[in-house]
Amino acid sequence: MTDQLAAPARAAHPADPADLFIRLYDELPDRHFQGWEATKWYDDAQVRRHAGEITEIVLALGRLSPEMTEEIIAADGDRGRFAILLGLDGALAHANPYGPYHDAPALSGLLVQYLTEGRFNNDEREGALLPRCAFPGRPSGRRTKAEFFGVHRVPPREWAKVDHSVLPAVHDPHFNRDEPVAVGCVPVLETFDDIEIDFERRYGMTVYRLRPSGSSGVRARITSIIRRLDEAGAQIAVMPEVSLSDTLLEHWKEAAFHTAGRDRHRHPLRFLLLGSGPLGPEDPPPNRSVLIDRWTGRELLIQDKLSGFTLDAAQMRMWRLPGAPSEGTADEYLTPGTRVGLLDSAFGRLAVLICEDLSRSIGWERELLSCGVSHLFVPIFSKPILRHRWEQQAAERQISTLGSWVTVSNSLVIGTVIPADELQGPRYTSLVAGPEGLERTSYASAIQFACAKTGDEPAVLDDTRTLPTVLPGAAYDLWHDHWPTP
Repeated sequence: MTDQLAAPARAAHPADPADLFIRLYDELPDRHFQGWEATKWYDDAQVRRHAGEITEIVLALGRLSPEMTEEIIAADGDRGRFAILLGLDGALAHANPYGPYHDAPALSGLLVQYLTEGRFNNDEREGALLPRCAFPGRPSGRRTKAEFFGVHRVPPREWAKVDHSVLPAVHDPHFNRDEPVAVGCVPVLETFDDIEIDFERRYGMTVYRLRPSGSSGVRARITSIIRRLDEAGAQIAVMPEVSLSDTLLEHWKEAAFHTAGRDRHRHPLRFLLLGSGPLGPEDPPPNRSVLIDRWTGRELLIQDKLSGFTLDAAQMRMWRLPGAPSEGTADEYLTPGTRVGLLDSAFGRLAVLICEDLSRSIGWERELLSCGVSHLFVPIFSKPILRHRWEQQAAERQISTLGSWVTVSNSLVIGTVIPADELQGPRYTSLVAGPEGLERTSYASAIQFACAKTGDEPAVLDDTRTLPTVLPGAAYDLWHDHWPTP
């Protein structure tokens, strides 16, 4: 009775499984998950039996009657809410297109709702309920509230900062969730001749602008890049920061589209992140990244850099930046982004972070954690990638927190001017990292360092001379004991 009085005065619980899940999830106090109470409930045979019964009802009818919900809560309070949530979650797993189940006619409406509206729930003012396609890459012990379930409850505050879309099925590459996907990271830019960098005084400070040169050499290199990615077997490709401008954007699209073929063995490349650069007429412009579908030329995801980078005097000296001041700092001249873009497909739930954004997580980490992002593409313009430095450290943090795969792509420009004695150790142009295994039994990460020697060459691993790979984002039943056996 206490739980009923403490709950907000609202209408009867909805029958729709997704709307009901949101209502119960929000009603269930976090304190049960901050200690061991929820863990004890999860191991309780009676709770699991009730959850299984609810799963069967929802799979058969596509709904749970409000009367049954009220009866369970009246009898068992928050423990009953938890049992219903487990039961709903087991049923919703059958509407998850990235999971192991594919035959639940009564829940087909939920699947259509997700594919058309980008969420399972009906009212966007409630935030969102999304299918899970990633799980934190650390040992699975006592779980947080979100980790008990195979869906992500995204609160309205976080949902309001996200631009989320689902790739229509007709355009989805339909990656097999159990087969690795080859990733091609290409430097594009070789020397300072391939970029333009300007330093100037604005608003009482020194600022800098970075853009690709757009020379005939760079444009010709783009066509070669597309061809070599196909030859290497890349299905996904990530270009670095500063490889994009308004004119090059159209050139990238034309080169990708006109060389596409429906023979996946000869033309496997499908998703192409064109790096980032200054796009649009604004002053200052955003540093914008664009992901395209190679088959259609369609822009699938657009992301503006959220945090500009500040160069210090030591970096400007080490990087031998032309025209750089000898002392002080220089701020990146850009209009920062304010929102996070997400794209769902059979590849997973994808987001893009541009260079500095990867290490400055305050502007995006809460949103990506709420939504459960499975892949992060990170174009950078920096010194060569080294082992155990900021790129690897930031990637391993997101592997542990989100369970996401992180792909970092750099150019060759800065590496060409830094002598070996100033930057010791093997130098790489890309880093691809993700959870070591599906079982989540350790903190180990799968770290792949790859290197390219020319601007049009896909980066390959030192030992095998092959492309790095990632796994598609998917929900696995081994993460959730309460799911029915597939």
